[in-house]
Amino acid sequence: MSINSWLLAKSTKLQRCPDCDDVLTAETINIKEGVALCPKCGKLSRLSELTYSDRSIQEILSKPPAGCTIVAIDHGVIARASLRSISGFIFPALFALFWNGIISIFVLLAISGLYANLIGPLPVWFPAPGVKDGMPQMNDGPMDLGMTLFLCVFLIPFVTIGIGMAGLAIMNLIGKVEVVIDEFEANIATGFWIFVWRRRFDPREVRSINYGETAWRSDGEANAIIELVCDRSIKFGSMLQADRMEWLRVVLKELLLHNENNTPSPLPHLNWLSRKPN
Repeated sequence: MSINSWLLAKSTKLQRCPDCDDVLTAETINIKEGVALCPKCGKLSRLSELTYSDRSIQEILSKPPAGCTIVAIDHGVIARASLRSISGFIFPALFALFWNGIISIFVLLAISGLYANLIGPLPVWFPAPGVKDGMPQMNDGPMDLGMTLFLCVFLIPFVTIGIGMAGLAIMNLIGKVEVVIDEFEANIATGFWIFVWRRRFDPREVRSINYGETAWRSDGEANAIIELVCDRSIKFGSMLQADRMEWLRVVLKELLLHNENNTPSPLPHLNWLSRKPN
């Protein structure tokens, strides 16, 4: 299923013109061609450019979802959307605890093997299973260096899975998507604490902010994602809840694409962004 069909099939919300925010009827939408024509302003838009909401832009901006904030800085703004999801946290957290609890036994065994073969007999207090005369045991015999190195390599994918699930749990607890729009530097950051994936872009070069689709699939279908199109395409926000994704996309469109509009807006006006190069 294409993203155009996904947007219309999965969403029970109204489709709105990206320029005038007027509600579009089914007659104005051509699914086959992937476009919609607004009868009010005459704007021809791709379906991925539409606003899918039963609320107007002003309503979305005036009532941000929990975990969504706008912070003014010296030369711009920071838009933040939390990734916090209790339901998204519980399963990976429980899986990580169970998985890492089992893997930790083998990790301790590998560490004890490295220590015993490279340094000397293990201290009596070292929490490794099956230690005899300071040497870990495997297959009814001392664990030599070759077996230890094999175990270390063998454990790599299992440790990676455990770390990944723990990271996913933390992302769903304290992670966030942060978009900095500044006159001198702009970037999109996703993550938590020091574990952040940051991508820079030029606010003056942004051409559109659409709905895209993830490269991976869940239950055979791609998930929605925000796509910022400038000199290159930046996709982000796949872990955001639907209302937070909707809010962040609207905020970015108003700040970056509709900054010169004279309609009242609770968002800061970026004067420097009006001076776009020809």
